[in-house]
Amino acid sequence: MARWFGKSRSSSHDKAEAAAEPENLEPLGVSDDLRLAYGRNHDPKLLRGSIQAAELAVQVYPVNDIRHAAALSSLCMLHRLSWERDREAPDLVKAVDYGRRAVDTSRPGDPELPRHMSSLATALQEVYDSTQDEESIDEAIALYRGCLDIMPTGGSPERVEQRLSQKSNLANSLLRKGRVSRDDDILNEAAEHAFVALSETPADHPMHAARLINLGGALLGLAQNGHPEHLSGSEDMYACGLRELPAGHPARAGVEQTLTMIRGLRRQRGY
Repeated sequence: MARWFGKSRSSSHDKAEAAAEPENLEPLGVSDDLRLAYGRNHDPKLLRGSIQAAELAVQVYPVNDIRHAAALSSLCMLHRLSWERDREAPDLVKAVDYGRRAVDTSRPGDPELPRHMSSLATALQEVYDSTQDEESIDEAIALYRGCLDIMPTGGSPERVEQRLSQKSNLANSLLRKGRVSRDDDILNEAAEHAFVALSETPADHPMHAARLINLGGALLGLAQNGHPEHLSGSEDMYACGLRELPAGHPARAGVEQTLTMIRGLRRQRGY
């Protein structure tokens, strides 16, 4: 998924580690700080505290305040994180529900709307991964496309990165659908978006390794759908991505396993 939420609305990370200073009364800032702290040490108490602060923000800000939708969107993401941690179905249901409410209550012209759409789309992608419900992946794809339609092009490096993240997200959703439907057009579009996201990402960017692997996955999908000529490119992407992943990264084992499988396919098929 896009690392859209990596930047706190609060300027102090120290408050995150201390479960937020008492004088910080802005609940969204408190929630963000606690979420960032959870991302560093994975203490479930911090995640629960972040959820509680976001729930308070929903109550504090009226529906016509853009922070109300932002709080709902935060709850979508936070319950998805909780689902990823504990795999408890109610969290995923809540994530989708909060995501829909965030999108539905966003005011016209809300600059945060793409963020809310992306958060909902990621939750729906998790639903698809869990249930193989086709409507969920179709809706996720439509939401990611919608993000790209309304996001401005160019601008600051942060804006550029947000667009690239959405392209990468769209590629991943299309790959999921294309692998099941065995549709070359969908798989080719996934590869195109993954290629653009990678080609416009600097080599020293923290997402560069992930985008190498994303493109490798799209090429592998094409190879497994009757186009083995893409196996070589897929192997190159996975191998480069693996070299860039830091030691101890949780994705390394899966990437190594996929790389071994690709090399086996190349030997079998002579590509």
